[in-house]
Amino acid sequence: LAGFNANDGEPSDNAAVWSSMQLCIDNRAEDAFDVAYDPNDRESLRESEGGSTKPLGQMIHYVREQMSHQHRVFMFSLHTVHDSARLIRWDRMGAIVTEAFNFVLQPQILAEFLFRFSLLGPEGRGLDSSVELAGPQECHEFTEAVANYLDSFGERKPPHFDSTLDASYPTCKIHIDESCSGERSSFIVRRPFSEIPFPCGRATRGYIAWDVGRKKLVFLKDAWRPEESSRLSEKEAYETLAEHKVPYVPAVLIAEDVHSSTGEPQRTVTQDYSDIPFGSRCAHLRPHIHHRIVQELALPLVMMRRSKQLVQAIRNTLVAIQAAYQDAKILHRDISMGNIMLDSNLNGILNDWDRAIRLSASEEHHAARTGTWRFLSIEQLRSETKAHEIHDDLESCFWVFLYAALHHFRHQPVPFDMSIFEDVWDRKDKDGTMHYFGGGRKRATLALGHVIDLKFDCAPLTEAIHYVSSIFEKFHGSAVGSRLPGDTGLRARAARAKVHAEMEDPYPLIKFLDTVLDREDWPQEDDAVFDPYPPPKVQSPRKEEEDSYSGQNSMYIDSNHSPSPTAHSDKGREACDSQPLISEDRLGYTRHNAMSSQPQPTTPQATDVAEHPFSLALTSEQMNGEPPRTYEANRIGKRLAPGSADYATDEPKAKRPKMARRNPKQKDTTRTHAMTLRPRAKTSTYAHR
Repeated sequence: LAGFNANDGEPSDNAAVWSSMQLCIDNRAEDAFDVAYDPNDRESLRESEGGSTKPLGQMIHYVREQMSHQHRVFMFSLHTVHDSARLIRWDRMGAIVTEAFNFVLQPQILAEFLFRFSLLGPEGRGLDSSVELAGPQECHEFTEAVANYLDSFGERKPPHFDSTLDASYPTCKIHIDESCSGERSSFIVRRPFSEIPFPCGRATRGYIAWDVGRKKLVFLKDAWRPEESSRLSEKEAYETLAEHKVPYVPAVLIAEDVHSSTGEPQRTVTQDYSDIPFGSRCAHLRPHIHHRIVQELALPLVMMRRSKQLVQAIRNTLVAIQAAYQDAKILHRDISMGNIMLDSNLNGILNDWDRAIRLSASEEHHAARTGTWRFLSIEQLRSETKAHEIHDDLESCFWVFLYAALHHFRHQPVPFDMSIFEDVWDRKDKDGTMHYFGGGRKRATLALGHVIDLKFDCAPLTEAIHYVSSIFEKFHGSAVGSRLPGDTGLRARAARAKVHAEMEDPYPLIKFLDTVLDREDWPQEDDAVFDPYPPPKVQSPRKEEEDSYSGQNSMYIDSNHSPSPTAHSDKGREACDSQPLISEDRLGYTRHNAMSSQPQPTTPQATDVAEHPFSLALTSEQMNGEPPRTYEANRIGKRLAPGSADYATDEPKAKRPKMARRNPKQKDTTRTHAMTLRPRAKTSTYAHR
């Protein structure tokens, strides 16, 4: 057990405590889940949230640290305020919180919980049963292989790759059972070089792993995927791409769901308790399943050395988009700096297909803003519900092209207005829901010819940038009709329809880039430069994943750039699946440590729960740093950041918490509430029989 007092802050030896902690006990002077207000009074609700976000934010920070330093499916925590306590169960979908109870007057509740918790094995306490500590020989092989790999790059190593050998993290062995062959493969990992710093959502981590069977280094992606029959899993996406022989995608060695010791997939359960009456404030919750992908190692795009490699990578990406669209009938939907990568020969490949969608998918799934904020198309930025089309992926490819060229190759004039990539404005509905839009500066940049004014030291690069820019200048210019009196706009709509039809096939653009690549005046030596543009001080509102070394890279792999905003939502505002649309309230990098797991010896017993509201429903939006539904709670993520002003000055108020009134006849019962996106009337207890 480990207990943290709000006055004392975190323990000094964080690595040792977080990696071995079994139960976090958080003692505070005020209740993070104040329930003393009318649940039907939304103004009262927002006022209550404003006062409770700081202790709640610190609690989420503790959860994030524990789940980051360990391989976990779920975890328990104990929240105490004076003589009152709450039991909480956390997983990647949110948290289930009990009603506060007085452990002085009702000591049997806490005593029984702690007794039953002590009887549970590692898996019953939430640890991943597919992970164990590596042996000495395996540790040696892993360390030697990674060290030699990093040394092969000389002084210019891939960003963050060296964190893999952090000696403060234990070396662990991850087992993956292949469904087709029935064989088990094992991979040695230590510290993830890339990780989503939020406890809820996809929780993607990227590792450089030692493949014990194949005796080589590989990339291992560990994530939680949404469970929906109507959408592709990443495994299914790669199988479809392979079936249709789509080029320029990474070589996938293994792709499987992670199973528990009982053979069932590891799945979130919070969503199962999200329909209690006090759920109107919560968004739709979807179950998530633990998923792992093993690929050949690739490099981030920032490792390119020459301008020709950038143009080649963009050309290869366009070919992959075209083949996936025309042959495999799927759209990628998240073209970004992190997802366009380089193979061992520095040729471009398109990675991270976990956002891919079939063309035959329902209109509801297509009509959702999905992608990385700074690379979204203008039309996507201007509408939250625009249907995703191939020209959106092509335009995102252009913005990646421009962004990478500006950051890594000499050009005039300097500085270029990089705010076009972070442009955002918001609107709040009467119910407090925030909506985010952008694209105005991108559109103005094209219309005013700012991209055409750019001149790079490399002439072929300049020609390629200008040509691609002119295509999208024409595309968006066709949307502006004549303002002459009597003009019905028919001519403009006809022109736009023609341009849209032309954008269905990127072959002419690919052919042009092939012509540029055949030029003989490309630099014969490395011409990439250090990034002349510092990270923006104010970042876009929404972030995500979301996630790849690949999607993760789009946010974390490039140390020269600020975290990329990502927008991911499948129903307008799917909080649970946000890898952030990207919350720029960065919490910093956290890592995990694994603990050996054993089979869970007991099964949970359910109990009826009385219906009673609590003050702040903790949504995965808020846990992930997504724009919250009310203004007062919109800095939860920021308050989690160690060292931030909010975090450092979080002095507990010396007052007793407001407690919910309880019917005396119910004083011996513990009532629970699902707090994520919609709670329900029954939930599992934390005591196991």
